[in-house]
Amino acid sequence: MKRRGHGDKRNRAAELEMEEYNEIAPYLNEYAVDFPSEMEIDRTIRALDAHMPDQVSVRTKQSYGRLMRELFQLVRGEVVVFHKSYWLVCSLLLLLGFWLGTHSKIDPYMSGLVLVPVPFVLGLLEVFKGRDQGLMEIELTCKITAQQLMLTRLIVVLAGNMAFVFLLMLVMSGGSGSSISWSAIGLWYVQLMIAAGASLWLAMRVRGGTAVSIFLTLWFGLIWLALSNPQFVALFQSIQPSVHIAITLCGVILLISQIYQMARKYTSQTERGYSFDIDHG
Repeated sequence: MKRRGHGDKRNRAAELEMEEYNEIAPYLNEYAVDFPSEMEIDRTIRALDAHMPDQVSVRTKQSYGRLMRELFQLVRGEVVVFHKSYWLVCSLLLLLGFWLGTHSKIDPYMSGLVLVPVPFVLGLLEVFKGRDQGLMEIELTCKITAQQLMLTRLIVVLAGNMAFVFLLMLVMSGGSGSSISWSAIGLWYVQLMIAAGASLWLAMRVRGGTAVSIFLTLWFGLIWLALSNPQFVALFQSIQPSVHIAITLCGVILLISQIYQMARKYTSQTERGYSFDIDHG
């Protein structure tokens, strides 16, 4: 009964509105509305366009210092939201490095090559978790572009891995009772740059979990084959600094190119908003 009463009230209100419209319709028909011609519309648009700010000049006026501050604020925020298991694994790897420094039968600095890129490779799971879980649109509800989000996570992972390499050198040198080997740490950073670029290239083409599994399997296999051959160990130890620098530059170029491709592939800003290409092919 109550539902029928509400329906009757709505119908009655609609009837009253129609009656009022029918009463004033004859008066409205007395007023003609002339629409502007196409020429007048174009002339008005051109006149107003002269007063519109140039979008390119507006963007260039933004302070680069302000952009960098905003970027590092995002970096600090991403450090907090990273999965706690990631930092736990990094801590366990440092403990493993200390154990290698005290128990390794070969040069501990050479055996440390196994651990050098692992934090970065595992961090790719955090970088691409929005893509792999189909949650990229939800992550971007706070006016953060996919470029900013992935770049900040990549900065966290890369900076964390570089700090990890230095800490690993400290714990391994402490475990072995020797001084810090700067040539070894240079070799480690060379390996890190190469591994970072290669693993990011792989993660761009397959899902994060699959990329991590494939890369770590290949990495551990190659390092094991290299360390089991004394000739390869001697070759690594005899690499000249100039060769280190050249290989590092190659790794940095590869890493930067993959970051650029990542920014282009996963975000496309249009006039209607943001569209996301989250395929894995």
